[in-house]
Amino acid sequence: MKEFNTFYFEKFSFDQEKLEAKFFYSFDKQEFFEEIIDFSSDSFDVIENINKDISNNFLFNIHIVLWISYYKLFPTKKLIVESGFLTKEQIDFWKKLYRNGLGEFFIKNNIDFKNILEFENSDKSFSLQKEKSIIKLLNKDIKNRNIKKSLLMWGGWKDSIVSSILLEKEWENFSPFVFWKIDRIKEDTLKTLWKKTMLVKRKLSSNLFKLNEEWYFNWHVPITWIIAFVSLFSAYLYNFKDIVLSNEKSADEWNIIWNWLEINHQYSKSWEFERDFRLYVVKYISKDINYYSKLRDKYELEIAEIFSKNAQKYFKTFSSCNRNFVITWKKQNKNWCCECEKCAFVYLILGQYLDESEMLLIFWENLLKKETLFETYKWLFWFWENKPFECVWTYEESIISAKNMIKKYNKAIKNWKIKKLPYILSKFEEKFEEKLEK
Repeated sequence: MKEFNTFYFEKFSFDQEKLEAKFFYSFDKQEFFEEIIDFSSDSFDVIENINKDISNNFLFNIHIVLWISYYKLFPTKKLIVESGFLTKEQIDFWKKLYRNGLGEFFIKNNIDFKNILEFENSDKSFSLQKEKSIIKLLNKDIKNRNIKKSLLMWGGWKDSIVSSILLEKEWENFSPFVFWKIDRIKEDTLKTLWKKTMLVKRKLSSNLFKLNEEWYFNWHVPITWIIAFVSLFSAYLYNFKDIVLSNEKSADEWNIIWNWLEINHQYSKSWEFERDFRLYVVKYISKDINYYSKLRDKYELEIAEIFSKNAQKYFKTFSSCNRNFVITWKKQNKNWCCECEKCAFVYLILGQYLDESEMLLIFWENLLKKETLFETYKWLFWFWENKPFECVWTYEESIISAKNMIKKYNKAIKNWKIKKLPYILSKFEEKFEEKLEK
């Protein structure tokens, strides 16, 4: 593995006819990367007279956020920004974002985050007045268009489906938004939703995969913060006012403390990130594009209950199993692997509200009977030092869910419907009682 000293944000370009943006990066001007984002859409009409200065402001921020897929190969201390200018306040925002959002990556690769992420601007001719005039121009443009439509970030999992249910009940005019590509899960759930979909396509640099094979650093990169900045530009191009997420209150709980830093797998879904991002957008992009989560005040238990009571038409098509979204995972013609933490979590949290036949319609097997999932549930129930690096419940929700499921199965035993508790619950029943007493 070759070592590098400096990462460069080289330049970006935008073809207004094709609506195609290109972003260029390098390590030491030796290893180069080119990423392409295609903003064109056959389903929606683009605005007339796209303003170049406004577009460049959006694209510059997208340039700064997309780099993480490449920078993580070998996190250098020095970062040179050649495509624009970052103020000290902006640099503080980006450093906090990467420090907190990449916590899990730092742990897995044993990287000291204190010795990296030093931004430098190569172009010192920055005009604060020009930046403010661009922001005012965009705000005026949005107000003049009197936009009332929303973009709903769509993943095909229970959370985005619940957000759509709540928006429909409020008669909100919204369209689903998909970044990168429409996989089978998204395609099937979108058919059920039956709304025009905005797809923004992404093509990663081929050099990324080449260097991955040479054993450079690699691990989970939060896609939410990338989608956040990409969706802003999409909203501008296609006349949308609000960007709606489906991030819940449970995402605020951290996983583990490492090197005096609270590591939260879901940091980019947390209220802290949402707040910081909104403040950043207001100051540096526009105060008239609203980014918020429809589920911010809800815990996983509440979301599961809403889904169970209102989303029956999605039971056969949705999935929250992350293996569906892993590039290197060998795809199978099923929605759930029934082996990972996410599958185990969703099975238990939905099982409190659905009967056995409905659960089998979704999963095809009872995961609480699988002895192979014992260690997985041990982790989910916090019998280890930290909860899994997954988008799952809080500590309190895990205990409540276990208690509810044991109560549900004991009632079935009392009514002679089943003979005994499923394997997983039987192994943890006494230990749950100890936790509940505490």
